[in-house]
Amino acid sequence: MSLNYRQAFKATAALALACWTSLALAAPTPFTAHYRLDISGWPDATITHKLSHLGNDLQTGDVWESDMRASIKVASGEERGRFQLDGDRVQALDYTSAYSLVGIGDDYHLDRSQLQALPDRQTALFDLSRKAPDARCASTQVSPCQLDYQNHKGKTEMLYYRVVDRSDIETPAGTFPGVTVDTWDPDKQGRHLYFTFHREIPGLLLKMRYVRDDEERSHLTLTDLTLAPSSAAPASTNGG
Repeated sequence: MSLNYRQAFKATAALALACWTSLALAAPTPFTAHYRLDISGWPDATITHKLSHLGNDLQTGDVWESDMRASIKVASGEERGRFQLDGDRVQALDYTSAYSLVGIGDDYHLDRSQLQALPDRQTALFDLSRKAPDARCASTQVSPCQLDYQNHKGKTEMLYYRVVDRSDIETPAGTFPGVTVDTWDPDKQGRHLYFTFHREIPGLLLKMRYVRDDEERSHLTLTDLTLAPSSAAPASTNGG
């Protein structure tokens, strides 16, 4: 897969968090979301993100799966992370990913033992979105939060982040309460990824922007959303 396209897909699924809150965190809601990914110099890509509840019993606990897939005519990529919820604690259990360009690609896997210390990107994305609405690092008067996670190869990555907005977000799928997080590598401060999450539905990304040297290089837009019928969240995709 091309470096630019692969980085854009990986960035969409990136991040972990290291920011705590004393407030109760929102309960997960199963959903299926579709996005359009626009990347400078590439055809538009379609991304599907699905959050599923896999079960809740004494042996496995409350287990969820975050599955993200992207595709264009000549390339595709997918990531799947399984994690366990124990109150406000999120523990990564399993991670797989695969990337392909004209039939040539790679597959990666991280098991539970490898994920004990740090989460994979999919688990980290969910955890970040869950805690972002009440994150302490929402002012330039305080230090940014630090994010530690594992990339697809199990290498530790670190980013800084700051909550920069909590306004409603208009998308083709409807208008939703959002929270926007600015993330950056401290060694590459001219590059910023802005993730906008739904404030009340953990894991649900509303949009994403990648900005390099003050120029937007790619952006992700929510185009369609389906919530599980049994969810306690509003059934309408025009929530606000």
